[in-house]
Amino acid sequence: MTAGYDVQALYPDLFEGVDPDLTQQIASNFASDAQEGYEATRRDVELMVLLSTDQISTEQFKALARAEIGLPASDVES
Repeated sequence: MTAGYDVQALYPDLFEGVDPDLTQQIASNFASDAQEGYEATRRDVELMVLLSTDQISTEQFKALARAEIGLPASDVES
């Protein structure tokens, strides 16, 4: 992976204390996204690390992600 696709190299502090296998899975998912033309922001990576390490719930992740793109909180579960 080049540094542009390697979110672990770009934001190493976000991965401190995260299991190496989980780190690799997260980085791999973002690398795949980058190949499709989507470059993750630091906040994108931060939210995914928080979700993947059970520091936030799926509902919290959805609410935070919606807020990041300026959408109102959703009252409807999908």
